Amino acid sequence: MDRNAIKELTHKAAGFLKTDNNVYKQWVFRYTFLELEKDLGAKGDVTTWAIFPEKQDAKARIVAKEDGILAGIEEIKYFLVDADTNFRPKVGGKFELDLKKRDGDVLQKGDVIMEISAEVHDLLAVERVVLNLLMRMSGVATKTRRIVEKVQEYGTLIAPTRKTLWGLLDKKGVVIGGGGTHRLNLCDAVLIKDNHLDLLGRDMYRVMKNLSENKPDCRFIEVETESVKEALSAAKFLSVDLSTYKLNTIGAIMFDNMEPKDIKIALDEMKKEGLYEKLLFEASGGINEENVVEYAKTGVDIISMGELTSLAKPLDMSMEVL
Repeated sequence: MDRNAIKELTHKAAGFLKTDNNVYKQWVFRYTFLELEKDLGAKGDVTTWAIFPEKQDAKARIVAKEDGILAGIEEIKYFLVDADTNFRPKVGGKFELDLKKRDGDVLQKGDVIMEISAEVHDLLAVERVVLNLLMRMSGVATKTRRIVEKVQEYGTLIAPTRKTLWGLLDKKGVVIGGGGTHRLNLCDAVLIKDNHLDLLGRDMYRVMKNLSENKPDCRFIEVETESVKEALSAAKFLSVDLSTYKLNTIGAIMFDNMEPKDIKIALDEMKKEGLYEKLLFEASGGINEENVVEYAKTGVDIISMGELTSLAKPLDMSMEVL
């Protein structure tokens, strides 16, 4: 089994997070057009219209105010240039972008990210929406890149959880930072958590029987485990060729809130029993920048971290009129 290739298919669905994908486009719409509509309110930008009663052309640039990794360029281009202007009736003019940087670029304080030309009322109306999106996604990408570099030598895929503030835009920020996606949403993959197991009396036979009968269409099937014993039990069920259950996918074991030493013991046991090469293994729960290397050293394929998105600090930027 080519573990890296499998991880790319199961836990890094980066190809889905593009503006030509309608599901992802809805998330971009939510944090651009709908945010703009809320920001303008019923009367629009009263300050700009009071000071500039006549229309006039204007130009501005977006500048990085600290070092980091850039993310959000594709989304801003869709918002300002590629999308139907009917989506923003109060800001219906034309925008011209001169992009100086691309998604994934390393930014240094003072770098010009892009220049925007538009009618002054339109330009100032979108300022906060543009900055909020770029700062949020770049903050997630920056934090992710920092952690990815720490574990690079171990070949561990760093992935977010569903503890996101901005949904799929947060996951896109992680991808740009060098991480994975994990589940994009509840219909994307099967993740059997403690509540599912408790409701079935923690009976893996019943779990697999129900899966085989209902045949979910998904990228992977993963079981959350909390001890070495539980992990081994789940692995024995999942390690059977899933086509036996008429499930065309890959199995994964999550070590949830387990100490690195216990994960290492579990993985050693998996190898002894011939289970290791048939599955992927993930560590999750209580993992942060300080202890992530200890978890990577255990040999897990994936480390998922809620703090990639829940604790990411926005990367500071500003819009300067030229």
